[in-house]
Amino acid sequence: MVQQSNKYRRSWGLFIRNNNGDGQFLRIIDYVTDAAGNGYYKWVAHENWWERSGTPRADDPKTLYNPNFFRIMATSLSDFRFLQWTPNYDRPDRPTVNFFQSGLHATVPPLYEVIDTPANSAKELPHVLARGIRYSGHPTEKILLPFSWNNGIVEAAVLNREMVTIQHRTLTLSATAPNTVPHVKLKNGDIQTVNSRSGKDDRLVYVQPKLPESTSHVLIKPMQQMAQSYVNWYIRKEQAMNSSELMHDAGTILERAFEKSENLEQYLGVKPAPDDLRNLQIALKATIHSNTDDVSAIIYNLMKQDDAIMSSFRQQAAAELADEFKQQKLELLEQLDVLQEQRETQTKTVRQLTAQVKDLNEELQQKHREIRDAQAELELQEEEQHKALQDLEENIALKIGLQQIAQQNRTLMEEQASQHTPNEEQQLRSAPLMEPTKVHLSDDVQHALTQNLQALCCMLTEQRSKNNEKLTAFATQLCRTLHTTRLLAIDTAHVPAIANGLSFALTGVPAQHVGIPVDFSDFTRLEAFLNNSASPVFVLDNVFDTVNESLLFALNRYHPSGTIVILPIGSFANLRLVAPEVWQRVFYVPTSGMIELPVPSRPTLHRSRATFIRTHADSDAVLAQFDALRTTVKITPNALMMPAEIMALGHGSDYARQWVMPHLCLETYAYQGLEEAIALCQDRGNNAIVHRLTALINRIDHGSPTR
Repeated sequence: MVQQSNKYRRSWGLFIRNNNGDGQFLRIIDYVTDAAGNGYYKWVAHENWWERSGTPRADDPKTLYNPNFFRIMATSLSDFRFLQWTPNYDRPDRPTVNFFQSGLHATVPPLYEVIDTPANSAKELPHVLARGIRYSGHPTEKILLPFSWNNGIVEAAVLNREMVTIQHRTLTLSATAPNTVPHVKLKNGDIQTVNSRSGKDDRLVYVQPKLPESTSHVLIKPMQQMAQSYVNWYIRKEQAMNSSELMHDAGTILERAFEKSENLEQYLGVKPAPDDLRNLQIALKATIHSNTDDVSAIIYNLMKQDDAIMSSFRQQAAAELADEFKQQKLELLEQLDVLQEQRETQTKTVRQLTAQVKDLNEELQQKHREIRDAQAELELQEEEQHKALQDLEENIALKIGLQQIAQQNRTLMEEQASQHTPNEEQQLRSAPLMEPTKVHLSDDVQHALTQNLQALCCMLTEQRSKNNEKLTAFATQLCRTLHTTRLLAIDTAHVPAIANGLSFALTGVPAQHVGIPVDFSDFTRLEAFLNNSASPVFVLDNVFDTVNESLLFALNRYHPSGTIVILPIGSFANLRLVAPEVWQRVFYVPTSGMIELPVPSRPTLHRSRATFIRTHADSDAVLAQFDALRTTVKITPNALMMPAEIMALGHGSDYARQWVMPHLCLETYAYQGLEEAIALCQDRGNNAIVHRLTALINRIDHGSPTR
């Protein structure tokens, strides 16, 4: 019997807010005391803590709950609290929990939250903090900002909570934050992750009750931001040490401020890096105006309280303004004389132009009258000419018209005759993909196809010990696909084995293949050619490789009753040029990991006793699978119908999903581009085949030869 203990326990918890308006603490760290009375931390958070376990344990609860926690945590400065709890063996999922009360003899051990940053060095940290770090929540009293992860050692800056501001899920430095903070080095293994349900709001925690000793400091503000505050500090320092006369020379003061790095070290409390010092010098020089006699706004704000200095400034400014005003007055008088002369000249020019316009108007009216007279005479001549032509046409029109019609008919008949006689290059010819061979009978098409793939030495490299089981699953999914569409797109390397295996399984004869000429568009002749073939499986070469889009759309509208059309894919890079609507009827057959070993001469193949009858899935089942696919695949609804029907025929099994996902991944790339296709590959529902999908996308986008 397990001995029960009601002794209280102490743990750090992370408060998790629930959707129902309540909340609970996720138990992440137990504070344990050894025999010598020394306390240490023990990590107890479960990786997928939101999943329910079969039997809760009273001494190891995942979460800690108290109805008063949500009200108290609504105004708490941190999401982490140190809790005291006692196991409840009557209700293991409901231990007695209270906030730990600090006292004279018991204090809360420290906890440090680690907030990850994109900085890769101490030099980058100030700029990252200036831009802001993605973060949501309420941190611990002290936080660690790592900026280097090398060889198992993490370098981090130690900040107090009041040094940062968190707004709109972004963490930045507060206005009162210091320029430098302590710098510590941690072990990578001492940093643990508290996973979140979404995977986007994970929290990192340092799992030791004490930080290593800090021996140095690190900058957390960019040098450019410290330029003005540093100058103010330096001027106040110089004022305290020197007389007012020295303060009149602003340029000298600023040069001293950035020429000696000792001043900056005194201000920062840490020796700056050469790059940081150079950045500060650039920012300080920017405070000096282009005119070196002017005093910068920074120094002026500090000197304006000195009446003697300001009186001198005002007298100098007044004298300069008086001279400038006198000079501007003389320039304006000269400009006024010039403008008066220009006005007189322009007035004279306007009078002359007005007279010219009057003469031109009179001349224009005369031209209008002449044009009207000429138009009237022209209309009279056209009437007389028209009457003469009518008389002439009455005599010769019939004879000439009949001759032209006869000539046009002869030309049209010759053109039609030449069009209906196909060129030798345009004639369609087919050839078998292999020689006839001995055929045995099998129970059904699925069984026969599996045996044919084995006889043709097809092998799936993944789990080779289960190759027969894998080939059976491949044949099953291919037969379910043929209930939905008869247009298949297959990697060129695997077309002969799959096409012949399928053709022999259906009718016991080899598959036929035909080369399609470039820009071939006579689909009527192609349809008649396909319907009159003895083989049920046809391989149409040179369709995807030449990107014959018109033929692909024509095949989309082709609904053969017994013919199966296979379109080889030679170059996957060409798929980027094909319209995405093509894939609504053409199904991409996944052959990742398939290889063909050498085939013996005239292998024995199998034919099905039963006729392959096309069946349709239940409509409600198709809609259910359609809704399930829409949650992860964001493409047009028409493009989801064929995969949904295949999934319905496979009852939504994992095999069925792994079968249709490469096709959906290819469709997502065609409709929405590379980024959305990669996001689909990384969806947690595709963990079992993520490497296959990623290889397929890389092969399309970069022409990768990976199989």
